[in-house]
Amino acid sequence: MDLRTFLHAAGEWGIELLGSLTPSLIGAAVAQAWKPAMPWRQRMLQWVVGSTVSYYATLAIIAVTDWNGFVAQSIAFGIALLAYDATPRVAKAAIDALTSIPGRLADRFLPNKD
Repeated sequence: MDLRTFLHAAGEWGIELLGSLTPSLIGAAVAQAWKPAMPWRQRMLQWVVGSTVSYYATLAIIAVTDWNGFVAQSIAFGIALLAYDATPRVAKAAIDALTSIPGRLADRFLPNKD
């Protein structure tokens, strides 16, 4: 493989990646427009969370429903709008569920001391 072939393949990969992330990045940008006083650190975090969740949700939507890319990316736009705001609540619920597992296992399998 020569350099020209490599650059051509890398360019196609980059365009495909950008095309798949564009709806989610636009969704995150629209969500940020509703929060003008947000610091830059939180804005970047929102872009990362929104685009990551949206990208994998798009793949899941296509895999489960077999809808075309346009419909799945439209749904991904909506997901990107909500993903950042939902993240703290989802994380808290997951942490609460995980921290309660040892106690529930102990109650179920260890004998009760009277």
